[in-house]
Amino acid sequence: MIRFVTALALGAAAALAHAQYPQKPVRVIIGLGAGGVADGMTRTVTDRITPSLGQPFVLENRPGAGGNIAMEAVIKAPADGHVLLLIGPALVINPALYRALSFDPLKDLTPVSPVAIAPFALFASATLPVSNVGELIKLARSRQGKMNYASVGAGTAGHLSAVMFGAAAGLELTHVPYRSIQLAIPDLVQGDVQFVFNAYPPLAPMAQAGKLKLLGFSSPKRLAAHPEIPTLSETGLPGFEAGGWYMVLAPAATPKDVMARLNTEFTRAIAQPDVAAALEKMGFEAAPMSQAESERFTAREAEKWSRSVRLSGAKAD
Repeated sequence: MIRFVTALALGAAAALAHAQYPQKPVRVIIGLGAGGVADGMTRTVTDRITPSLGQPFVLENRPGAGGNIAMEAVIKAPADGHVLLLIGPALVINPALYRALSFDPLKDLTPVSPVAIAPFALFASATLPVSNVGELIKLARSRQGKMNYASVGAGTAGHLSAVMFGAAAGLELTHVPYRSIQLAIPDLVQGDVQFVFNAYPPLAPMAQAGKLKLLGFSSPKRLAAHPEIPTLSETGLPGFEAGGWYMVLAPAATPKDVMARLNTEFTRAIAQPDVAAALEKMGFEAAPMSQAESERFTAREAEKWSRSVRLSGAKAD
């Protein structure tokens, strides 16, 4: 009888704690360095949530190991909704890329919602006689695959997007990794490497100055912010889609009612017109999704990116 009463008391206390969520500030661990667009994007959304949630958000950058440090920190945190993760495709790339992870992010974390999607742009050297992706493919074939592409490292989303591109176009291409996109720019401008898949904002000024050619976006449809720029799918590579995104996740054992509250708060904030407009200025498209939609999105992305890792042969320790 005592055990029964104790169990009831503990259950009631847990239920009360969930009902009162959150009871303290919510930490968002970001798997990227401080000062980047991920910080601004996260702050834009969480500032909108704070009044209705009743607690502030504290952003904490934990870069390193391709996002593994941040993921592991959240996985090991109490599963009560007070520690969340913001990360991109590393969530689904790293399980296929790293040989011996001590955790499985796809099982140990559960999605709250994607925040935003950022299709990659395909930038080509202005030295190439091409104006769209179809012409780039024809040129590569005429060179019998002797074409190089840049990335910011093996196993990164930009590298793997180029791998998917090569597979879809039937090309054998040479990967040239750099430590940063800034280091790749001189070689792209000179034509020593011929193209790169990258986020749009960092290289847009080079395209506007005529030093690079923007061939299109890797999105399924034209972006609302840049309706004049075609997709790769419509200009030579039907069905091609690849790019970055950012998602909020929580430890897998987080109570369902807390997850439901978080999903409601985040999706409501992301869907606000002024928030979506702010994200658009950063080069993103707002992507609020229900929990079920978020899970399906994650599963699709995991299948796509793990296949690309296998095609690339990339491995990390």
